[in-house]
Amino acid sequence: MSIANQREAEDLIYRSYLRAAPHLPSAGDERVRHPQLTRRLLDLLGAPDRGRRFVLVTGSKGKGSTSRLLSSLLSHLGCKVGLFTSPHLVDYRERMRIDGRAIGEADFVRLVRRIEPAWTEIERGLDAAAYQGPVGVSLAIAVNWFAEQGTDINVIECGRGGRYDDANVLANEWAVVTAIMEEHVRELGPGLGDIVRHKLGIAKSADTRLYIGEQRDDTLDAIKMELELKCRTERTAIAGEAFIAERVGVSARGTTFDVRTGRALYRGLSLPLLGAFQADNAALAVQACEDIAGAALDPATVAACFAGLQWPGRCEIVSREPLTIVDGAIHRDSAAYLAGVVRSLGLGAGARVAAVVGVPKDKDYAGVIETLAQVAGRILVTRPDVSHLAFPEDALEVAKLYCPEGCAAYPLLADALDALREGPLPDCILIVGTQTLIGNAKRLYGQDLEDIGK
Repeated sequence: MSIANQREAEDLIYRSYLRAAPHLPSAGDERVRHPQLTRRLLDLLGAPDRGRRFVLVTGSKGKGSTSRLLSSLLSHLGCKVGLFTSPHLVDYRERMRIDGRAIGEADFVRLVRRIEPAWTEIERGLDAAAYQGPVGVSLAIAVNWFAEQGTDINVIECGRGGRYDDANVLANEWAVVTAIMEEHVRELGPGLGDIVRHKLGIAKSADTRLYIGEQRDDTLDAIKMELELKCRTERTAIAGEAFIAERVGVSARGTTFDVRTGRALYRGLSLPLLGAFQADNAALAVQACEDIAGAALDPATVAACFAGLQWPGRCEIVSREPLTIVDGAIHRDSAAYLAGVVRSLGLGAGARVAAVVGVPKDKDYAGVIETLAQVAGRILVTRPDVSHLAFPEDALEVAKLYCPEGCAAYPLLADALDALREGPLPDCILIVGTQTLIGNAKRLYGQDLEDIGK
């Protein structure tokens, strides 16, 4: 067999896309994506998804957190739950979990070996611009593993879209949509209505239960217009109408809130994740879980689940001495969420906040730096220890535009953190950027990602 180790297994996942990348047109997902190839791959493998239960989750912000909240709550309710998310922070295998534990290296390599003959058969028949998407190949691995392990239900995070996403070949009974905003405009746009149409494409059947999370007013109008066009007025639950997060508070210890649904009021919930939007994500997860369970949930179970939940790298506190928060913000809107979180912590007007930023040059690094300069008195620009991405050469100059004092550039994240520790220590450190930077931070703080608990 040609696959000998995890590195070679990961290479196969990306091989088809990398072959086709030079030939791909600059066009929307409906022309570039080929989810039917994922369907064919699954069928050649014996259709391990058939007869299994799936929840698909899409959106622009919070879909990973919501997927994790949903899978954790279902695990605490007694289900054996598969979870498929992206990207990973440290190890590719983090994308595939059962009850919080990542797939083992031996199983990962074995399953890639299993799919390789089918993958090769499909690859031989493709023209230059057609490819088997990395998400689709990864999904085939995950679904095979979930079937082998006998999961009761599987929560699947979609990629950037929905309608043409590889995950959308699954027959999902439930479709969850988090906050939608203008993102990936070239692939999903050009307008907000087009992006909404892509996202709502995961509700493929009139029988699919659809859950719409908290949205901006203009986005909600676009969603309702699309629902009316598709006659999707029933079997749809919308935040603010069918369910809501109430009495939301954010402190350095996490986020507290109540959740109200048509079945129950869940009081005094708390999450060790920062941001009022996490309460909205939790309410969305509770509503979907109620419908999956067919009843109101045990309040004590919900409270215990949320209080102990881990979701690394998403407005996550990795240290309290000093308070250190990591977040994968790579554009202005995401950075604005983080800046709002910092303002809500009550650190005081004189608090010393330092932001360590490592955003690739093809992302909105200038927007992230400008936004964080509103809450941080020092901006340190850097990059992760391992990354295939290119980072901007002018990041320090951009930082000096918005934060003239206290800016510096360091070759690696570890160097930037060492410089901060030389003192005086900030009251709060923000580590912000690409997922590889967040993974680098997790390693530096000695934190394991193999098993994040149920």
